[in-house]
Amino acid sequence: MQPQFENVVQTETGIRNVLEATYKGMKLEVVTGYDITHDDWPFHVYLTPAGGPKQRLFDAPTQYRANTMEAAFEQGKAMAAQWHDRQSGGGFQKEVKRDMRPY
Repeated sequence: MQPQFENVVQTETGIRNVLEATYKGMKLEVVTGYDITHDDWPFHVYLTPAGGPKQRLFDAPTQYRANTMEAAFEQGKAMAAQWHDRQSGGGFQKEVKRDMRPY
């Protein structure tokens, strides 16, 4: 079953491309840009819980890359949904820890 995202909109285009969405009350931002030296699209994922601070899902520089901008957006959304659904206790942890497992 695919995660259900709401309010999905690309808010920036150009050198920096940003896709914003909402997933189960959490704001999600996937930020990507084309890397000419590697011919791919590295991306970052930011999460903001309702009333909470914005946090990066994993450390910079990112190790996550995609073949296209659309793939970066889709992979970022999937990673955010997976992270959110794995959390227990219903609360947002104070600090986002780096997940070294490939998704």
